[in-house]
Amino acid sequence: MLRRLALAGSGLTFLVIALAALVAPRPVAAQYGVALDAPVNFNEFRAVFTGFWLGLAVTMLLAARKPHERLLGDCCGLMIGLQALARLLSLAIDGMPDPKFAGIALLELVTAGLIFAGRSST
Repeated sequence: MLRRLALAGSGLTFLVIALAALVAPRPVAAQYGVALDAPVNFNEFRAVFTGFWLGLAVTMLLAARKPHERLLGDCCGLMIGLQALARLLSLAIDGMPDPKFAGIALLELVTAGLIFAGRSST
């Protein structure tokens, strides 16, 4: 049950951010410290924050609805976990970001852990 909740919650989070990025790119970009001052910046921002994150949302929501397809959920857990590890790597290499991003990394690690811990109960 926790696995499905973690997958659904992550999917909904990515969905909300992707839709917000679609309709209000500048405020969303500002939350992430991304400057949208040229077409190339908008292009990359939309590719990641809208396109890719919508893909993540759909995949995670599908994994939550189909718990018997364990590999799908495992791949989602891997994506979330690797995102968190990349944030922690950046912390070590690049220094401390806005503290909210350190908190997000911990939340992502916990979410990935819940997805893998719940693997056997699906």
